[in-house]
Amino acid sequence: MSSLELSIDELHLDLKNPRFAGLGSQREALEKIVVNQGAKLVNLAEDIVGFGMSPAHRMLVLKASGKGSRGYIVMDGNRRLAALRVLSNPTVLDGMKEVGDITAKKLRALAKKFNADDVQPLEVFECKDEEQTRHWIEAIHTGENDGRGVVGWDGIATARYRGENSSLKVLEFIKKVGKLSDEEEAALERFPITNLDRLLATPEVRSRLGLELEEGELLSDLPQAELLKPLKRIVSDIALKKVTVSQIKSKDDRLKYLESLGRDLPDLGKRTGSPEPLEQLSAHGKDGSSKAQARPRNPSLIDRKALIPPQSQCPLNIDDHKLQQMCRELRKLPLDNYPVAIAASFRVFLELSLDHYGSKQKVAQYNSDTMKLKQKLDSVADHLQANGVTRRDLQEFRALGSNRNKALSIDRLHGIIHSRFSLPTATELRSGWSEVQDAFIKIWA
Repeated sequence: MSSLELSIDELHLDLKNPRFAGLGSQREALEKIVVNQGAKLVNLAEDIVGFGMSPAHRMLVLKASGKGSRGYIVMDGNRRLAALRVLSNPTVLDGMKEVGDITAKKLRALAKKFNADDVQPLEVFECKDEEQTRHWIEAIHTGENDGRGVVGWDGIATARYRGENSSLKVLEFIKKVGKLSDEEEAALERFPITNLDRLLATPEVRSRLGLELEEGELLSDLPQAELLKPLKRIVSDIALKKVTVSQIKSKDDRLKYLESLGRDLPDLGKRTGSPEPLEQLSAHGKDGSSKAQARPRNPSLIDRKALIPPQSQCPLNIDDHKLQQMCRELRKLPLDNYPVAIAASFRVFLELSLDHYGSKQKVAQYNSDTMKLKQKLDSVADHLQANGVTRRDLQEFRALGSNRNKALSIDRLHGIIHSRFSLPTATELRSGWSEVQDAFIKIWA
């Protein structure tokens, strides 16, 4: 088998492609692939435009035989060749009546971004005969073949490759402190991690287990032993197939399974109120003390990456769906990357928070439709003060309406939205929130 460098025009689709039967021409083969693959071919074409040809997957070709034959037949890689044909000459889509309008539109748009010189010459591998070709195609497309073919990753390997994963953190916690038997250790080798993902993705499940998900990190304020009980039982049930995906398909199924844990459910009355990451909890001894240096859970407000700190540092008990989503985004968007978007979003968050408070607390003469934002702010501040919040604690919050030099002042926010020249900085937004955080905690108490 030898390596060749060829152009797109030197390659022909395989009319004996196992995906289809009875192909009579290159045109018919191309149309069949476009129709059959649809959105998948669009995604492949998009990947080629963005990243080029995969260096890990080269086409396998045979030299065309027969009288007058020229070029090479692609034995493996027909989808890639079909994508390249459309990208290099989108007019081939003309007259393909069975191709969906959306598919055709997306492929034509991608073709405008495609430059054939970016991928040509194509490096392919020429097989010496059909027998050699068959061996490699079977290795690629017919499963693992006892290790001779492509051995796919299991769920755990995939999760490790893609980065941080809550289920992985749980498995590591169990392995470190769970004192697993040899049978349990062996069962974790091919653990169906997506089943655990499904459970941990349900907020009600996490809540009953004493877990919190904060900025992608799994935390708990339960003692190590108390948290270990349900997590070890769940992992064991999944690993030993005592619970399967069909038994936890819906949220009701997952909650029903959770209640079946009985004595293995944690005693939430033992919560400490100081959530820690699982890897930190796994370092605790039996007495609950940490064997490792504890990672600080309350970093300075001026050092944080987002505008609003995590819930554990800034408890905003928001019961409005839209404002919950806005708050979630303001806890995640990095200030250094998106200061303008964050400032504009905070302007909306501020007014909707005032309107929600004014309506729910029945603030006298509060009218969300007719009052200006500064009036709304003063009305809410007056109501908070009348209900026990000290004047000093509201000083910085009131200043949003009276001091235009404040980073999050109403005038400054309006300037950011309406002026072509007013740009906020991450530093001033950070310090601005620090000054008014306590007032927002009171608003959403």
